[in-house]
Amino acid sequence: MSESATDSVASEVRKLAEKHSVGAERDGLSRMAVTITRLAGDAVELDSVEQLLVNLKRKGVLNKAEIMALQGRYLQEKRHSKKQLSA
Repeated sequence: MSESATDSVASEVRKLAEKHSVGAERDGLSRMAVTITRLAGDAVELDSVEQLLVNLKRKGVLNKAEIMALQGRYLQEKRHSKKQLSA
């Protein structure tokens, strides 16, 4: 079975996180942000790859431009993967 397109970015992010000992756990700031967002009537749920990106940025491994580029690629590939499954 071949690796899906989403796995390529997800794998890249996971390897980077492992190399820098970064986990996908939400810290207090992330939990507070989710609560505030929910109270504002919005629902934003990050998956584990997106949370790893946030944590990599917080640790200083990625800068803003790098996290935006990786997240953009991840979301595009995720969307493309979904379209292929529904076709």
